[in-house]
Amino acid sequence: MKTPGMSRAERTGQKILDAAMSSVLAKGIKRTSVEAIAAVAGVSHMTVYRRWPHKEDLFTDLLSREADALFDRVDQSLAAVDDPRERLVEGFAQIFWAFYDHPLLVREYDADPATTLRVLTVASRPVFDPAVDYLAARVGGLAGPEQTTAQARHMAEVMVRITHSLLLTTLETRPFADEDEVRGWGREHLGWIFDDPTAGGSGRSRQSNPT
Repeated sequence: MKTPGMSRAERTGQKILDAAMSSVLAKGIKRTSVEAIAAVAGVSHMTVYRRWPHKEDLFTDLLSREADALFDRVDQSLAAVDDPRERLVEGFAQIFWAFYDHPLLVREYDADPATTLRVLTVASRPVFDPAVDYLAARVGGLAGPEQTTAQARHMAEVMVRITHSLLLTTLETRPFADEDEVRGWGREHLGWIFDDPTAGGSGRSRQSNPT
């Protein structure tokens, strides 16, 4: 099926990314080859290599696409939430849970926790930076009318780092049974960001270790 507004090359690229996702869900990242992805997509392996010379590049774009789709879903769900604190908590809960409960992440961590943690730290930049950009564009003014653009971006980076750190420290212990528990944790521990709009390490954080 053709997607309106997309060129043939773009449609092929999306088909390859779809094939990459289904392949890694079935076999895991280590056991998934470019040749296998090409076969699932119905293209030659050279078509894949021309666009993504290294398998890591392909997986980076796959992660970026997953993040973009997640941000779109969060935007749609937050459109009806008026309270700024609740919007912050709701966005945090949905983004955290999407990664925490993602079948690929759960599978990879169960199979190879050391490699998965390394990827989530060393290779997390393709998702981390867009996440900060996304949140910075949406938290402006949440801490008050005098909040500056720089403060909004700093708040966004603090929120992303909290989400990232919480994910890294809970993959093993799995303390959250569902998204509502994540939402409750957010309501209890994230309010200090509004009290300190610069989120500049004032020591007023009431974060606790959920592990």
